[in-house]
Amino acid sequence: MTVEWEKHDDTTYFINLAKALLVAVVFDRMGTPGWKVQVGKRSLKDKFATADDAKKIALAYAERILNQCREELETIKASEHPPKKA
Repeated sequence: MTVEWEKHDDTTYFINLAKALLVAVVFDRMGTPGWKVQVGKRSLKDKFATADDAKKIALAYAERILNQCREELETIKASEHPPKKA
């Protein structure tokens, strides 16, 4: 299974991880022009000079968010009570 960046238009590239988490880089002309990174509902405030730089940072940011998700899931699993035996 190969996951590749898809080009939506000249200013937007995205990857949909596991058909659940959208990772996007979008060229923003407001203020100082540059590439913005968005992962799910989160986005970075910084803008990056090239789309390739933004894509690398977007993947690293997505990995960080996925690690936080794993930690939260493990915490939830550990706090659940085991089912009672009949």
